[in-house]
Amino acid sequence: MTHLFLITGQSLATGRAPAMTVDPVAQEQALCFGGGPVGGQGQPLTARLGPLRETGTETIASGFAAQLLQTSSDPLILAGQGWAGQPYAVLRKGGPSHVFEQLIAQAQTAKTHVPDAQFGAILVLHGETDGAQGTADYDRILTQWHQDFASALADIFDTAEPMPMLICQTSSISGYCSGDRRHFRTPQMQFQAALTHPQLVLVGPKYQYDYIDWAHIDAASTRRHGALFAKAYRRLAQEGKDWHPLQPRRLTQMDSTVLIDFDVPVEPLCFDTEHVCDPGQYGFSLHDPHSHIIAVEPAGPSRIRLVLDRPAARSARVSYALYNGTPGLSGRLDGARGCLRDSDTERCALDGWPLFNWSVAFDLPINWDHHDRDRSG
Repeated sequence: MTHLFLITGQSLATGRAPAMTVDPVAQEQALCFGGGPVGGQGQPLTARLGPLRETGTETIASGFAAQLLQTSSDPLILAGQGWAGQPYAVLRKGGPSHVFEQLIAQAQTAKTHVPDAQFGAILVLHGETDGAQGTADYDRILTQWHQDFASALADIFDTAEPMPMLICQTSSISGYCSGDRRHFRTPQMQFQAALTHPQLVLVGPKYQYDYIDWAHIDAASTRRHGALFAKAYRRLAQEGKDWHPLQPRRLTQMDSTVLIDFDVPVEPLCFDTEHVCDPGQYGFSLHDPHSHIIAVEPAGPSRIRLVLDRPAARSARVSYALYNGTPGLSGRLDGARGCLRDSDTERCALDGWPLFNWSVAFDLPINWDHHDRDRSG
């Protein structure tokens, strides 16, 4: 059974770094349309299917396909359309870019060429421009985006099966913000949307990568990021299980400590300062005028302890990988980042790089759990 995957978003979806996967990933099993795998800035793809390879810039398509084909023999079609620097308002259904309509047309063409094709997932790399613009309802936007895709694709593939939309967290807040970062809400909104809507699947953050500028990861990192998308999709589709990234599920204050319990894909938690340079306190910050973090330490395979110099106020908040890093820079050495990961042993099919799951960025009250939506924003 052939499965179609659609990639969309802004420049991280179309790719920015020069392509390095110029040979086919799998001659017969992974396909894309001519000019692809992902078209950009309104440039249409041809209707001819051929072996999947990157042309011009590296996208996540090759890394995704190579990783998924390690555990599946089903053929894949990777297609996509995006537009650099554009917010949701431009990319949405009926938007002036016509990106949405081009994606649906690609899906229809794939179904025409391969009548038995089934739909796999929508893979979205987006949020930087809406973050910079201060879009406050990005969680609602993601829900609407998914609903529009699911409705259109259900008609093409004649199915009522759930259609997951896999998203990744914007991790270039320090690259975009030289001052107050609180208006840059997309990382938190992506996290919140995935907690609330089962078909919105958060793959993970991107601060663990090497960046070529303030916003764009390099080609090797792009391939590894595609492999992370594949790992999450495999968990959903092949293993029939829920996927949750490494993410907080509860914060609890006890005197002069804050305990943070995490959903951990593969225990135990680890502080890794080899792959990500420590920005201080492993990326954790306490937002309280009268108390400060004096130590961050493990408290079990899925729990972290923040030791404070005095009890924090009830209004205090804890953040991770948002309000540190050098303005104008992003990535594992200089950007807004953290050092918390799990112990997953899976490696990237294309280069053997470890595919750890790194904690999502967050900003949450010190007494919070993931069922308490009203207090999490």
